[in-house]
Amino acid sequence: MSMDYQVAVIGAGIVGASIAARLLHLGLSVVLLEQGSVASRGASASSGGLLRLYDADPLLMQLTAHSLRVMGEAPFSDTYTRALRRSGVLYRADIAHESALEAAIERYASAEYPLRRVQGFGPWSARADRAELYEPHACVGDVRGATARLCQRVRRDGLLIEHCRVEFIDWQADGSAHIQLGEARLDCQTVVLASGAWTHRLLPELALQSRAIPLARVQTEAAWPLPLIDAVSGSYAIPLGPHLVQSGCGLRDRALLPEQLARPDARHIEDARQRVGQLAGGGRVRVLDVVPGFDSYSADGRPLLGFVDEPRGLYVACGLSGVGFKFAPGIADLAARQIQGYLHDGQRSVDPHWAGLDARRGMPS
Repeated sequence: MSMDYQVAVIGAGIVGASIAARLLHLGLSVVLLEQGSVASRGASASSGGLLRLYDADPLLMQLTAHSLRVMGEAPFSDTYTRALRRSGVLYRADIAHESALEAAIERYASAEYPLRRVQGFGPWSARADRAELYEPHACVGDVRGATARLCQRVRRDGLLIEHCRVEFIDWQADGSAHIQLGEARLDCQTVVLASGAWTHRLLPELALQSRAIPLARVQTEAAWPLPLIDAVSGSYAIPLGPHLVQSGCGLRDRALLPEQLARPDARHIEDARQRVGQLAGGGRVRVLDVVPGFDSYSADGRPLLGFVDEPRGLYVACGLSGVGFKFAPGIADLAARQIQGYLHDGQRSVDPHWAGLDARRGMPS
């Protein structure tokens, strides 16, 4: 028995769900496959979902700006409106990067998305060794909720199959694929790998690595009016409540597949305690728990996005480094345009503006 679809998207995290929903909005037939349940594992399961604009990598800042624009379009406008809570964010950079913050303000600040330099904010005093940027319209997002709502659209307009492991993909001479799902077979013209840290299982030649993102919930004496990021120490805290924050641990295991990653232990608890304590600037902190998040990373820290070779209709959207929530609408727009063009005339063209994201840079030369 076989099922026929134009596009099969593998991975129902926030990126896979966004791509599937955008393709359906364009009128394509789409099936979304997930080996577990929607947003149950990986970065989409536990991430605090901080949506902010500034990035030390100019290309990633452009991608976020594009994503913010696309966020106001179907099928994302109502989904993200319901998922976002405006909180603002304070970003601290090394004082040597002051000019980069000024350049970002010059290029991106607007009435719709203001950016401004500050010297200390709220309970945090100014620091002579830091340059600080305040984004008042930054938001904390419900990643799992947004993913679930996008998947509801896929259920309505396409097909969503959960708890379904792809056994193997049999590529045909014309670039189409037979996907084996137990005793059933799925036939499609294009396959999108949005499977995050599990991508290596289906595409081992892609230069991609799984990294642990241990996420700690930490209770503090100090109140947290908004998220705080300190780029110099690599520390951050996202408020979950008046005296409870989520913070990432600096100890991050690496492996080819997520099941090979070590689970958090006492070292991560101590690391989280120290990081949040330094950000809080004093007072007692207590770590409630550390959960084992993870995601896929590329060698240069940029997403891998695009068709990976000529013979196969194989599209990759991976390497989101734990921050796919803010990129997802923009990536879905770029991916949908490329896939629609491929299905229309067979072209795998890459927009020169986004060449720095081209997935082929992760393939053997």
